Amino acid sequence: MARFAMPSRPLHSGISGRSNARRKTTGSAEIWNAVNKVLTVLVFMGFVVVLVLWFYPEVQKRNAMARDLDQKVVELTSEKLLRKQREREKFLLENDPEYIETIARDRLDLMKEGETIFRLDGPTAQAVPTPTQK
Repeated sequence: MARFAMPSRPLHSGISGRSNARRKTTGSAEIWNAVNKVLTVLVFMGFVVVLVLWFYPEVQKRNAMARDLDQKVVELTSEKLLRKQREREKFLLENDPEYIETIARDRLDLMKEGETIFRLDGPTAQAVPTPTQK
């Protein structure tokens, strides 16, 4: 029979070999856990980005409508003021002969005898001097 020689070191390193294998597995598991956490955060951030991109046009539309509403409110206020002024003028024209006389004399540049008229014109735009070129 043939005799086999025993190797000088054992094929299995015993307990110390198993612990090294566990360390490698544990190190690998820690890496995968970290990668898993990073991917979870990235997926969550992706959902947030999708939601933001989904609602962004709606927010822009809402802001544009709010600006338009503000502009319409300003226009409505000025139109109400103009309406009130015209209603007052209509009332005066229908009920006050003295007002009609005043308006007629103003438009025709007429005055009563012994009357002095002071005209107060609104502010006029003055020419802005342009800087001279050198």
